Amino acid sequence: MLTLKNVRKTLGNKRVLDKVSFSVGEGQKIALVGLNGAGKSTLLKIIAGIEAPDRGEVMKPNRVLIGYLPQEALAESDETLVEYLRRMTGLEDLEREMAALESRLEEPKTLEHYEILRSEYERLGGYDFARKAKGMLEGLMLSHIDLNRQVAELSGGEKRKAALLGVLLRGVDVLLLDEPTNNLDLPALLWLERYLNRSQATAIIASHDRRFLDNVVAKVLEIDWYKRDVTMYAGGWSAFAEMKAHKIRKHKEEYRAQEEERGRLLVSIGQKMDWVERVKTRKAPDHDTLSSNFKKERATRKFTTSAKALEERQKRLHAVERPLERDPLIIPLEPAASETENRIILKKVRFGYPSGFQGGPASPSAPAFQGGPIDLNIAFGSRLAILGNNGVGKSTLLQTIAGELAPLSGERIAGAQLVFGYLMQEHENVSRAATPAELFKHRLGIYESDKVVMHLAQFQFGPDVLDDKIASFSPGERVRLILALLSAMGANVLVLDEPTNHLDLEAIEALEEALEGYAGTILLVTHDRRFLERMRLTESYILAEGMLSPIENYGAYAAAVTPQIERILKRLEEKKSM
Repeated sequence: MLTLKNVRKTLGNKRVLDKVSFSVGEGQKIALVGLNGAGKSTLLKIIAGIEAPDRGEVMKPNRVLIGYLPQEALAESDETLVEYLRRMTGLEDLEREMAALESRLEEPKTLEHYEILRSEYERLGGYDFARKAKGMLEGLMLSHIDLNRQVAELSGGEKRKAALLGVLLRGVDVLLLDEPTNNLDLPALLWLERYLNRSQATAIIASHDRRFLDNVVAKVLEIDWYKRDVTMYAGGWSAFAEMKAHKIRKHKEEYRAQEEERGRLLVSIGQKMDWVERVKTRKAPDHDTLSSNFKKERATRKFTTSAKALEERQKRLHAVERPLERDPLIIPLEPAASETENRIILKKVRFGYPSGFQGGPASPSAPAFQGGPIDLNIAFGSRLAILGNNGVGKSTLLQTIAGELAPLSGERIAGAQLVFGYLMQEHENVSRAATPAELFKHRLGIYESDKVVMHLAQFQFGPDVLDDKIASFSPGERVRLILALLSAMGANVLVLDEPTNHLDLEAIEALEEALEGYAGTILLVTHDRRFLERMRLTESYILAEGMLSPIENYGAYAAAVTPQIERILKRLEEKKSM
């Protein structure tokens, strides 16, 4: 289905990909993993034909239908949703091509070309497009959106889902998905897992969601952070992580054994050469000079020959290269001191945006969101998660709890010693026009560049980023920058809205380690199931229809929505077979 041979790509002065070779069979589901900046997005763009490699080949069948989802893709258009989806899938272009040929179908070559186009149109579901699109909208929890609604009226989360829908409808043969789970709520995520498992399309998926990868892919393709080539592993994420750890351990053990052997040989060589010198300088008795000289010469020759043999053997010990290791990312999160009575209390709080407000998550033409009343009493040191579908107001509620957004009514009380650190889902709380130096200066009053450089170094930033515009940072770099800011301010209440979005797997695990021993309060919204498991939550809630209800854990939430997802998928399959 798809083969790459010796693909190389350089961006600026940086070699991003080098000698990348691999093959993907028809219908296979492959995870693409690697550190932030390793070249995952670049590789997907090359396969999609958006960028050309400097060297090498990308071989794929003719007229292959590829759906490509960029990492931060949002549906942006003045069209209606159905118009946007038809254009994104390529149906509009096919219809124009077919219409241009219809007057000349009596010509054999024209008819042959027309049949190729018609077959492609059929594969894309063009004759039943509206019904297919509605079924998939239902799966992504967008059944409330009319296909004739303007794309510009959709919320940010809805635009992301619309972009994903366009890609799924287009990618009949190959799906190239760059962080497809970002901004998906749990029901939509569970639906996407099941959809991909039942799809016949080949898929290459760059994702940080470990549970998603375990449930969907059968192989993992890793881009090496140093060599910039790739290695293919069999199995999902967990199998890959285990094999990779075993491979690293084995490499270290082999290198250590090799170096121990090298050291032993060098000692032996030194000893033998020392014996040669001793034999040479040993004085012979006066009465037996001739015999003694003969014995000395024989012994010298023997020890010298043996030493040279050991030396040659030592020189051949270069088969195992020194293991290359990066300094591990360690996120230092030390909360400022706070008394246990420093609570966060909500009393009959109504939250949301007043009518006519244009700064909320929805467009100005959409109804203003309001929820509540809500009562909460959050003790210091609590670990609280809010679950729920996209658009129900989870982020708005977090902003209200954190004091970023005033309640519409009711009372919010927060202890005087609480220091709130806020990581917003789309990083709106950090100006992209600013530089890291300006950010630390304005937020924390840190003017000394050396201090900022030293602090950022802990988060794997070099000194050269200090005066770069934050707009030039990758999404993952922006998350690490915000975590660096929260660390420096000593936040003792972490308000984390989808914190794992855009982070690579190493950074997610580093964040999990940091939060494991964090003594402050954690307020969390996330769809990352593995991350939720690691958080040792003290309270979990579902937000639905503006009201907050306690729930045992996310597993209970998933169990509640799974039957609905299976029904949606069954209806889609029934429509496909009609």
